[in-house]
Order: sequence, then C-alpha cells, then structure tokens
Amino acid sequence: MLYGIIIILLSYFISMQVIDRLMPVKRGKSLSRMHQELGLPNHSAQDNKFLKKLFWYHLFLSLVYYVYAVFNPSDSAFYYTKVSEYRKGPDWFDFYGTSTTFIEWTGYPFINWFGFTYEAMMALFAFFGFLGFIYFYKFFRERINFKSTIFGFDMLHLFFLIPNLHFWSGSFGKGSFIFLGISLLFYGLNNIPKRYWVLLVGALITYHIRPHILFVILASSLIGFTFSTKGLGYTVKFLMIAVATVALGFIYQDVLNLVGLETDTIFSEGLNMDNRASELAKATSGLDITTMTLPEQVFTFLFRPLFFDAPGMLGIIVSFENVFLLLVTLVFIFKGGIWYIIRGDFAVKTAFFSFITVSIALAQISGNLGIAIRQKSQVMMLFLFVIIQMYDDKKKQAFRARMRAAKRKAAAAEPAKAGG
Repeated sequence: MLYGIIIILLSYFISMQVIDRLMPVKRGKSLSRMHQELGLPNHSAQDNKFLKKLFWYHLFLSLVYYVYAVFNPSDSAFYYTKVSEYRKGPDWFDFYGTSTTFIEWTGYPFINWFGFTYEAMMALFAFFGFLGFIYFYKFFRERINFKSTIFGFDMLHLFFLIPNLHFWSGSFGKGSFIFLGISLLFYGLNNIPKRYWVLLVGALITYHIRPHILFVILASSLIGFTFSTKGLGYTVKFLMIAVATVALGFIYQDVLNLVGLETDTIFSEGLNMDNRASELAKATSGLDITTMTLPEQVFTFLFRPLFFDAPGMLGIIVSFENVFLLLVTLVFIFKGGIWYIIRGDFAVKTAFFSFITVSIALAQISGNLGIAIRQKSQVMMLFLFVIIQMYDDKKKQAFRARMRAAKRKAAAAEPAKAGG
C-alpha cells in the first residue's frame, strides 16, 4: 500500500508538470497572433485548472475500479500474478509480445526489479491513463476555440467527465495503455511535422496493445488524407499516405493472426470473427450479442445497457451514461452530423472512420455486453471529438461572418469620415 501512495504522489507531481507544459496559462502578449488579431476566447486558465481537478476525478474512479477488482474477477490481478510468479519464464523478454503479453512485459521490470505491489501497479497504470486524458484534451483544445453547451453544460468538460472512460483507463491492463496510445496518435496527427516522434510513440503503443486498432486508424487516416482538401498540403498528404501504406503492410499479418485468419482464406471466406466472438463470450457474464444482426450489435456495443437490460449495479450506472451518449448522438445527427462528416477535414474524417470501423469490429468480437462496456471506452473519445468539432465549426462560421460584417461597416465609415 505504501508503494501505491508513493506512486500516486509521483504521478500527481509529474501530471502537474505535463499540464503546465502542454496547457500553460496565457495572458495578453503570450496568446497566439491569431487569438490576438481575431479576438478569440482565451481558455488557458480554465483549461489548466480543469485538468488539474480532473486528476483527482480520475484518481477517484481508479480507486473505485480497484475496489471493484478486489471483489470481482479482474484481468489486472491475473496479470500481476503471472508476472510475479514468472509463469512465462525468468527473463524479461520471455513476456514480450502484443496484446496481453505486452502489458505483462511492461509490468515485469516494475514488479520483479523494483518490487512494485499490486496497488502500485494499479496506480502506475492509472497515471498512464490520465496522461491519455491530458493529450486528448490538448488535441481537442487546439481545434476547439469556442465554448459549446449541451443541456446547459460546457460540452468539452462534460465529455471529459464521462465516468466509463476513467473507470476502464485506471487499472493495470490494456485499457489505460491503449487510451494513451490513441491520444498520442491524434495529438501527433494534429501537427505532423513537429510531432512525428509523438505519432511514432503512439503508433508503437497502440500496435503492441491492439494491432487491429492501429490498422484501422492507419486505414482511416488514408481515407482522411486522401479525401480532404482542407488543412494539409500535397507534400504532407503524400508522405503520410506513403507512411500509412507501408505501416499497413507491416502489421497486416499481425492483425490476421489476432483474429485467427490465414492470409490465403481472407478473400475466399472474409473476416469471419464468429470464433473470436464465441471465445470472448465465455469471458464474463452479460447479454450475448453474437446472435444479433450487425446493426443491432453496433447499437448494443455503443449504447447498451439501457436500464432494462443492465447486468448488475455496474450496468445500471453505465445506463445513465449510455442514455446521455444516445441523446448526444441523436442531436448530432439531427443537426446535420452526417453531412458534416462528409465535408469535414482530415482530422474529422480520420477520427470518425477510426471510431465507426473499430466499433463495428469490436461489436462483432466483444461477445457479450460486459466486454462491450469496457471495449467501447477505447474509441468513444474519437466520436465525441467529431461532435464537439461540428459545434465549434458552426460557431467559427458565425464568428467569421460577424468579423466580415464589422470590416465592411468600418470600410464604409472611412469615406464618410474623410468627407466630413
């Protein structure tokens, strides 16, 4: 327990430094030229304060997960036992690999070299998950200038308070690491020339946790770069398409191995994930979704349980969140969300196609509702970004229209002053 407290204190100190570096409080001349010239809102102080408070919110829900894991079967406890008992061998690289084995490989030096307890490992990976929230927030804020509200609340802050995202990214397991990896990927995509190393680190983390998710994000980035004309030069487009194509070829076989397919059967039989789904369906209790149609599977994956089919107390709590997500999605669609995605820039297209493609894939292999609740937290942030970006773009259009009107009014007033 003492180790765990020490790790929490260290993670707090490091998190505060990262927040101050990525989200500094800016005043007056420290604002960008665009903010000064256009008079855009300055959110820096509120952002810095919000993220520092979010640390404690994330820590609380991580502790909730720890208590949940004490009284329920947990992958995190199983990972710790396997590593501490050297079940795969005495050496560190006996544990190296993708998916579950990478989590064990990451935990090996902390557990077997530095003597981390189970609680310390939970605290360490909760810290990794919180870093994901910091980088996701930075990615959002670099593109979101105006405050948008939904149901009377700040949409950006509300999205980052969704409990399920913190609950599943706050433990010793794949959830926290994949969340960090995806956040680094999209933070890097927002400024490729200056953040190519961040992009690489995010890609490596995502690949080692879930190769198929990296595969989908790379394929989605190809779509985004190819079919977007805004925000990217042709040189950057060409380079990213080339890099993504090479990377897709590199991880192609790993993806097929993960879902249990042979290369020569891919075209004759397609991506049949029934076997994978049936295996995962045995992993925990919950509503079996393997017999549903694809649209039902995707809807169930994203928005269920909805009170009437909630599996236990955790399911009831998640139902409140799902009702909120369903309402937000419906409002997004009715406000022209589909057309916005078609017209959106490369980041919007990449985020949406990554979200929907991963959701379709995971909906087919999650097996049951219990696993779906956990899996969707890995990609839901991408859809929330698309939603809030649409609201912000509409505000930008209105803001620019007001700026043009003010300039025309000022230009018309100049001759009158000269004549007077």
